[in-house]
Amino acid sequence: MECYQCLQAGITRQAAGLCHHCSAALCEEHICTVEDPISLRHVLTPSVVLTKRARVLLCSICKAALEQFRAEEVVFENAAR
Repeated sequence: MECYQCLQAGITRQAAGLCHHCSAALCEEHICTVEDPISLRHVLTPSVVLTKRARVLLCSICKAALEQFRAEEVVFENAAR
């Protein structure tokens, strides 16, 4: 399988993984690795965020889109105060 982003640029490179969000094949150059917090949710008690985080592979487009969402959450939370 070849890297989707490289193919868009006319280059052929072997893929090393898939984007967790859109499933595009990505080479080592185009993979973005982010940490995903793991939390325990209980009905009667608050959520607990665990110390170890999971690894998530994303393409640059999905990473930017997901970070945009998080930035809007921060802006919204600050506006509510």
